[in-house]
Formats: sequence, C-alpha cells, structure tokens
Amino acid sequence: MTVMDETRAPVLAAPRPPQQRMSLRQFLRTVRDSSIATFPAEAYEKDIVARKLLWRRTFIVNEPQAIKHILLDNSANYVRADIARRLLEPGLGRGLLTSEGERWRRHRRIMAPSFDHRSILGYAPIMTEIASGLADQWDRLPEAAEVDVAAAMMHATLHIISRAMFSSDSDDIVDTVEYGVAGYQNSVRPGLLDLLGAPDWLARLASPKRGRGFLSDFDKAIDRLLAARGHAGDAQPKDLLARLIAARDEETGGGMTAQEVRDQVVTIFMAGHETTALALTWTWYLLSQHPAAEARLHAELDAVLAGRPARHEDLARLPYARMVIEESMRLYPPAHTISRQAIGDDAVLGHRIPAGSAVLIAPWLLHRKPAIWENPERFDPQRFSPERSAARHRFAYIPFGAGPRICIGMAFAMTEAVLILATIAQRYRLRLKAGHPVEPQGLITLRPRYGMRMQLERRH
Repeated sequence: MTVMDETRAPVLAAPRPPQQRMSLRQFLRTVRDSSIATFPAEAYEKDIVARKLLWRRTFIVNEPQAIKHILLDNSANYVRADIARRLLEPGLGRGLLTSEGERWRRHRRIMAPSFDHRSILGYAPIMTEIASGLADQWDRLPEAAEVDVAAAMMHATLHIISRAMFSSDSDDIVDTVEYGVAGYQNSVRPGLLDLLGAPDWLARLASPKRGRGFLSDFDKAIDRLLAARGHAGDAQPKDLLARLIAARDEETGGGMTAQEVRDQVVTIFMAGHETTALALTWTWYLLSQHPAAEARLHAELDAVLAGRPARHEDLARLPYARMVIEESMRLYPPAHTISRQAIGDDAVLGHRIPAGSAVLIAPWLLHRKPAIWENPERFDPQRFSPERSAARHRFAYIPFGAGPRICIGMAFAMTEAVLILATIAQRYRLRLKAGHPVEPQGLITLRPRYGMRMQLERRH
C-alpha cells in the first residue's frame, strides 16, 4: 500500500470546534445554523461528554461498545428523541423515520421486500440509465462547463427513487420534491423548547406553522399519483406504492390508511434520495482534492468496464469504488447525528443516564475519533479494505445507523452510489471551481452550505 505524503494532504472542509464554552445565546444561534459546529474539541476524543442546557441533560456518546449498548443491546430504553420527531414529523408525517413501537414494526415489515436483494437487482438498470442520461446532458455542454454537482446529484437520485419505487417518471414530482426539501431544511430549525424537551403542545404554540407550506405541492402530486392508482385496478405496476396500498396487517387484516401511505411515500422520496445524493456530492469534492485516489478509481473503472455502462454484477469487481464511497461517508456522513431519549434510568461508561435525558450519537464525531481512525482528517479509501474493516469494532462506523432501526435502504443506497460514481467517473473528472467555498452544514442532513460548484473535464 502506498502511504500518502501527509505534509501535502489537503485540509478538508470542517467547522472549527468552539474554543471556549458557548453562552446560551451563542449555542442556540450556532445549533440552529449548523449543529456540528457546536461540538467542542473534547467531544471528538472523549468516550462520553455530559452537558446541560438549563435543566435538560444531554450525553454525547462516542465509544463503539457504548453505542452498541444504546442502539442494539438496550435499544428498547432509547426511543427516537422528541427533537428529531418534531423537526421531521411536520413534513414526513408518521413514516418509518418518525414512528415508534408496533406501528413502526408493521410498516417496516410491509416495506422490507422492496429493499431486498431481488428488488435491488431490478432497480439497478434504472440507476445506470439515469446516471448515463446525466452524463449525456453534460456531453452537450461546452468544455470546462460549470455545474452545481450537489443539485445534479439530487436531481438524479430523485428520478431514480421516482422510477424505482413508484414507477413514475414525472418531472413534476421531482421538481416539487427538490423545492420542498430545500425549503424545509432551511426553515425547520431547533428552538430552545425543542432542546429542553418541552411538551409538544408548548412547542406547537411557539412554532405553530413550522414546516408547513413547503411540501404542499408535493402532497398534491402524491394525491394525483394515488388517485391514478385507484383508477388503474389490476393494471397498476407491482412497485412499492402498490405494496403499500395492498398491504394487510397479519393480525388484524386491516390495511394502511391513505394518510399512512402518504407518510411512507413522502419519507421514501425525501430520505431515500437525499442521503445518497449528499454522499456522492462529498465524494466528488474529495476526489477533486485527491488526484492519486481519483487516478486509482479511474484505473479500476477502465479495467473492469472498458467504457461500457456499469451493471449490478460489476459491483463485486469494483471494490475500490465502494471504498471511495465508504470513506466519503466516514468523513462526511449525510446522517451526521443520531438522537435518542432515555425512557428509563441507565448507566453508560460509568455515567448515570437519568430517564428523560437526551443521548446524542454523532457519526460526524465517531468517524473522526483519533483512537479509532489513524489520521482521521485524511481521505484514505484503503481504510475500508476487507482486512482493515474486519479489525474495527462493528459500531465504529455507522453512516446508516445501527441496531433494529438501521436504514432500511442501506443496500439500495450503496448500490446506487457505486453505480452512479462508476458511470460518471468513467466519462468525467470533476474539478472544484477555483475559489468556491466549501462548508459542511449540519441541518437535518449534512449539506454543503454553498452547493458544490465544479467544472467538468471530459476523460478521453
């Protein structure tokens, strides 16, 4: 293995940890702007950090075995935190990301077949087709044309979700989701009452219109989609939407209500496209800063694909492409923070966790912890070679979460990311526009604050 010259390794975009304890006003202003910018330097190194906001206790847990305890061994004691539900539920409703208990288990069972290996085999050609279509669009642009790669990746993954999950190729839905998700992320920020765990009714009084309006056009588009299915009868496609409509509970025989179907459709559209798009956006940024890694990726693609489109059966022969994606998600995990709330007293790493406490598990911190990752700020896809991955704790790397609530779309997302990367990197190098500011912003997901303006360079 070639050892990278660390003296020439680029400095990657990341917020500078606060140098001193923030006042309440500073903390609130910062957490509303970018939650990852509130993490102090000690949170990157310590196993657990306790902090208090007025009367509310929060524990930042950053040690793999303790994370396993919370997300797997004692997961029944740690429910999704109120703050996460309040930020997501106005837009997503009570879908997989926000529901709990038997409702969550029932919906997860219904949706699981749409994300199994056989289903993903069927989705893969759609992924390659849409990625190739994007590269074809770029072919019609002048040499060294400038594009916002963040927007391009969002658009591509939205089309994939729309086609794969709902058999719809409607630009209407894609455009309304793009507008709605961007507006929702920028408007729905945590307030003091959320951080303090105040009752729902009080939080609603303080922010009665939170998140409303941004997804109204999307809801109308979904209503039209559902109405069309109602008239299709037996002719409707056998996709996720058909499965949601036809689903029956094993115990009661009851189906999902129209509202439940809507909530799951919105959740899949929003969560299912954005995380992959962001992973790819940060991947293009990292490759633009690391020409040696980019050259190695190109060599693998040229040897395996020889110019033809990537297929699902090629994935096993593209290990370095997958390692590039995995290392990108280590440095820039789209789901940067996992929040939980203790419903009963517990003890973690010698700390008493009282019932009602907030517990934060931040992949942003965990993936940059020096005790786990050598030179954690350096981009090194070889970290994810089979040998080095096998030597790490299973809960040291959790870009898709872990435990019972691990992301249902993990295999879908990884297949999609590698196929899009392979398809576009065969034909293009992406160069960060000179002077373009790059700043990760921790909103609901980890977004580049200013987009990702890049210049296209055709590979010959």
